[in-house]
Amino acid sequence: MNLVFALLLAGKVFGTVRLEGVPTKPSPVKIVKDVAACGQEAANEALLVGPERGIANVVVALKGVKVDKAPAPTAQAAVDQVGCRYTPHVQAVTVGTVLNLLNNDAVLHNVHGTAQSATVFNVAMPFKGQKLPTVLKRPGVLKLRCDAGHTWMSAYVLVFEHPYFAVTDKKGAFSIPDVPPGKYTLEYWHEPVDGKSPAVTKNVPVEVTGVQPTSADATLPF
Repeated sequence: MNLVFALLLAGKVFGTVRLEGVPTKPSPVKIVKDVAACGQEAANEALLVGPERGIANVVVALKGVKVDKAPAPTAQAAVDQVGCRYTPHVQAVTVGTVLNLLNNDAVLHNVHGTAQSATVFNVAMPFKGQKLPTVLKRPGVLKLRCDAGHTWMSAYVLVFEHPYFAVTDKKGAFSIPDVPPGKYTLEYWHEPVDGKSPAVTKNVPVEVTGVQPTSADATLPF
């Protein structure tokens, strides 16, 4: 298909991801180190459910999509350390993105990034205001943790070889624009609530026509 024509027909995939069943709020995490900087407890971000059962931090992406050229790097991608928490907790970027690691706490942190249990990077960040740029060269799920005694700190960065992905907001809503017409598999991904089990995933078929936006609501069980 002619590229210009395909872009003119490109459609949008949108929807809301909701919890299947009755929502329960995870208990806060007790903090046992650097309480002056970190506080007495940390909010548990492993499962964030809104008042209408919308789930935040679900990564929604087309699965197995082939593109003619590498997508543009995601602009201004960063993970900050504030109040002994990583922020944002979940994000999605493209391969080749420069992820800026930031430390805005006056305590020693480190950022240990692993993919499939293998270390991708492991850097110490002892100074407030420190910034370390890191290039994400491979696709996959990158888990971040702090090995400096802040065991409650965790975050996820999902890296894609295409631009067709989104992360749900606090209401569970998402929107993926500029999708070329075609039949796809749409994957919903959510981190394991216990931090150890496999991620919660769901795959559904979708068809994008480019005539009208494609609705793709979903529910996930926990």
